[in-house]
Amino acid sequence: MAHPPQSTQRSALIRLITVLAGVMLTLIGALFGAAPTLAQETAWREQRTTYFVILFTAGNEADAETYAGFVDSIYDEMAVVFNHRAAAPITLRLYPTQEAYEQVNPLARDIPGIVAHADFRRREVVVILPRTINQTPVEVENNIRHELTHIIAAEITVNQLNVGFQEGIAQYIEHPSPNLERTIAMLRAARDQGSLMTWSELDDREKIYGEPQIGYPQSLSIVAFLVERYGFEKFREFLAVSASSSGYRSALQQTYAVASTDLEQQWNAWLPDYIAGGYNLNALRSYDFSHARQLLEQGQYEAATAELEQALEWLANNATANGPEVLAEAEALLEYSREGSRAERMARAARTALEHTEYERAQQLVAQARAVYTALGDTRRNDVMDTYDEHAVRGMSAMQTLDQAAVLVQRFQIPQARAQVDVAAAEFAALGDETRLNRALVLRRELDTRQQFVGVTLIALGLVGAVSSLGLRWSRRKEAEFWV
Repeated sequence: MAHPPQSTQRSALIRLITVLAGVMLTLIGALFGAAPTLAQETAWREQRTTYFVILFTAGNEADAETYAGFVDSIYDEMAVVFNHRAAAPITLRLYPTQEAYEQVNPLARDIPGIVAHADFRRREVVVILPRTINQTPVEVENNIRHELTHIIAAEITVNQLNVGFQEGIAQYIEHPSPNLERTIAMLRAARDQGSLMTWSELDDREKIYGEPQIGYPQSLSIVAFLVERYGFEKFREFLAVSASSSGYRSALQQTYAVASTDLEQQWNAWLPDYIAGGYNLNALRSYDFSHARQLLEQGQYEAATAELEQALEWLANNATANGPEVLAEAEALLEYSREGSRAERMARAARTALEHTEYERAQQLVAQARAVYTALGDTRRNDVMDTYDEHAVRGMSAMQTLDQAAVLVQRFQIPQARAQVDVAAAEFAALGDETRLNRALVLRRELDTRQQFVGVTLIALGLVGAVSSLGLRWSRRKEAEFWV
């Protein structure tokens, strides 16, 4: 197979070395505390956007305005892609000359081709303006995408993500540009020459940056493989897991339930198709709804609604890149999730009504929530809705029983009234309705008092009747004694 021309390889290599230089300079600056002499000697001007503080020097106002026109949209794009908003504001420093950059980063004098780098500790992205003159508008924007991805990945993983995956995901996020073809050409050459690295070498910073013509294309292909085979949501999960894992192997095992050695074998088998043209496929070019769908399948409607609202805003601003069908899919999913959220709110309101012993309102809310869940085809809440409904019905029945007892009292049917009160009191106690339970107990004490009074009265009346009967008999007996 023919190898790519030397000039093409050299051009791509220079770009790859760019990121290496940025990382090296950032690391050395952090270790040795390199003083920002230019920041002290040069008066930086400032332009703010929603998420960025753009620092520039006199004469570069137009450049600052250009970057201000797109950096916030890239921030929103990254927030949707990673479901993570990097701590803001982020500093974007635009160096006017190579010399100005080297004043602050003297080690850069020996490293050609630096265009941009990121310092995640300072949340700063640096761009050397003269180095971007020959770049296409997409490549200029990709500089920001690439470096912002480094900051986001470092935040999500607490800076535990190794260099191979850092560079792989930063490249995968970039939009298609002529550089992608050059990168794939180098990957093809490395595979044909048998010089591809092992995955264990992804941990070796010196190896990746020492052979960028292999390390960068290969790291891109590995991330592309994981995303294509398992979905981008799984890769986001891998980033989150990496924050608390001992290394990339354990993070891969925990996320994908497959040993890293097996994943490496799968990647090797997959690679030829990728090089042959599969690299043109990118999950992010057609928006990945897998996470939102997973949330909906789990019934996490409100979380899905929040994600889809954010995604829809971004998709609306990037309709050309994604197509109307993607936007329509997002709108349909959002409508579904909002209906689910409405049902969730009604279910919670029903529970609150039960807690406040508002049984009739609870029953109405249950019926409304159940109707929405049924329309969504979601049967997972059926048991909960049945429980709420049963609770409400029992409460309403107990209230009716207590009302019937009051009617019986008015009819002086005290024993029957007391029996009804006992039934109502038992239900209120079981339902935890202390207010109505106390009301029933008060009524029962009143009934007991009445019943005792009636009993005493009946006894008294009985005694009076008995005495009267004896008196009458004695009177009649006396009259008989006077008969002659």
